[in-house]
Amino acid sequence: MVAEVDPALASALTPERSEDDDIRDLAGGALVVFVGKLARLSRGGFLWVITLLCGADVQGLYTTAWAVCSTLNKLARFGLLRSVVHYVTAARSVPDSERRHEHAALGAGLLIAAVASGAVVLSAHLAADHIAAFYQKPIARAIRIMAFTAPFVAFAWVLTSATRALRIMRYEVYVRSVGGPLILFIGGAAVGLAGFGLEAIAWVQLTMAVGNLAHAVIYFRRHFSFGDSAAAIGRPTPLRAMLRFGLPVTLTDLVYSLLVQLDVLMLAKYTDAATVGIYVLSRRLASAVLKAPQAFDAIFSSVVSELSLQQRHAELGKRFVTVTRWIFTVNLPIAVCMLLIADPILQLLGSSKLAVAADLQMAIEVLFVLCVGMMIQSVFAVAEPLLAMSGRPGVNLVNNVIWLALNFALNLWLIEIYGIVGAAFGAAVAMVVVALLRVGEVYALRKVLPFRRSQFKPLLGGCLAAVPAWFLRDAAVEPLWRAVLPSAGFLVTYGATLAALRLELEDRMLLARFWRSIRRRIGGLKGA
Repeated sequence: MVAEVDPALASALTPERSEDDDIRDLAGGALVVFVGKLARLSRGGFLWVITLLCGADVQGLYTTAWAVCSTLNKLARFGLLRSVVHYVTAARSVPDSERRHEHAALGAGLLIAAVASGAVVLSAHLAADHIAAFYQKPIARAIRIMAFTAPFVAFAWVLTSATRALRIMRYEVYVRSVGGPLILFIGGAAVGLAGFGLEAIAWVQLTMAVGNLAHAVIYFRRHFSFGDSAAAIGRPTPLRAMLRFGLPVTLTDLVYSLLVQLDVLMLAKYTDAATVGIYVLSRRLASAVLKAPQAFDAIFSSVVSELSLQQRHAELGKRFVTVTRWIFTVNLPIAVCMLLIADPILQLLGSSKLAVAADLQMAIEVLFVLCVGMMIQSVFAVAEPLLAMSGRPGVNLVNNVIWLALNFALNLWLIEIYGIVGAAFGAAVAMVVVALLRVGEVYALRKVLPFRRSQFKPLLGGCLAAVPAWFLRDAAVEPLWRAVLPSAGFLVTYGATLAALRLELEDRMLLARFWRSIRRRIGGLKGA
């Protein structure tokens, strides 16, 4: 029998890592994941391909069906993305040459994934016809096909979370941000060119899930024994502890997934599939500003878990402030450039089948509103893993329930009046309210605020950079140059201003890590 790891014992046995170690890991891990998240934007290419080749209505039907299935998949993974990291990290602190504690945690994760995903598949098959009838759309068959993604998604999360506990971020990038979107893009193009429809696209989604799991197994076996983990399935500990930890995380994930998909699910009920399609494309562009906080979430969760086990609360607060500044510094130019290039990108809709779905101006308004809301949300996004991994997962559940209720109420009111722009306003307002709520909770629990004088440097840089961007935008005539020139002017002025104001020590460490990584990869290419 393998005993459950005592957090107090883990705190005593875990070797303390220095601030430089944590900053290095945060910088290196987040940079790897951030590049992967940007690569994952290619999923937008998949949506674009099926829209142009299959039609906006087919893309809207696929998006609605996948919104249902991806929400159910949060139940299938049962909070394992955080519980596996938490318990494998704790297990590694206990001297054990045979690594029994680690494999016991992984075996418990595999068992939870198997049971939860099986229940999801069965439930989706039974409910598919009722869901299709509710939306009055032919999506039942697609839901049944994509429901089988649940076990593959859940098992893949267990395996990639195990390597995340080792602070290895690149494997998750390879699996979810490179391999998965590539399968989707190739499959979507093949389906569209062959003239197939919704069901074929659903099979492509299932193929991606299978490919992701196969990819994750390869990396998992480099550091863990799959056989020993499978043999540990069914041990009462840490199974019970992981179930207790995972339940509030699961409910939080489920509510958050409903939040992410709420506008799509409600628009699908009140509008036609083509309108849903154009909203999804605008939202996909706006979601670029969420990639930075998503990149830090993985490695920040590991750092928070370790610092919490060691009761190093002051250092945890410093990491929170640093990561918040990094996200703001990176996201500000991303959001501005996304708005500057929106016109030429969305003008492509004018010559496509999307022209009948919604007015181009409405699509641009949706993009602007969502960019602003997501920008504010992203700056304070790491408050969520801080609360969860420091033993407060229930707080996030309450936050997400408030978020869901507010967003739902706003959508009921605004969609009927303003359509897709109303859905965007409802989503943005709810994002901002909950972001500020999280800041207040972190202060109440940790007595730390993410606001420092150093945070004003990127804000000042953005304000000064807006001046040349404004003039260059007015001076350009061609749509392409109206996007390229002001974006380039903004980035150059922004970077020069930050350099003149002098970067903080942690910021310089981040850049140094980035340049070392680039030189290493260039050197590898030359050596090859």
